[in-house]
Amino acid sequence: MRGPKPIPEDPVGLIGQALAMGSDFPGPAEDVLLSWMLKLDAAIDPIAAAGALLRHYGIAGGDLPAGECGKLVRLLRETAAATPGGGRRRGGRRARPARP
Repeated sequence: MRGPKPIPEDPVGLIGQALAMGSDFPGPAEDVLLSWMLKLDAAIDPIAAAGALLRHYGIAGGDLPAGECGKLVRLLRETAAATPGGGRRRGGRRARPARP
């Protein structure tokens, strides 16, 4: 028996499966979030996709569920609230100020 067809923002239904498990979801939430991002089509913005998932699964607001499921919801909310292009840093020698 097959479940409903996954939406483009959750292409393999990973987030939906984790949320359906509720408090039985063992996590780790960070691994699921990363796997979800890697499965997204390159044309889909992860920030917009996270917002769409929050609305689709009805978890945009309210209290967080217990355990790893709650952590996953919190991470999705943080992702949806992220600023595009924010958080990029320069690394290496170029990030350090020039020495006199």
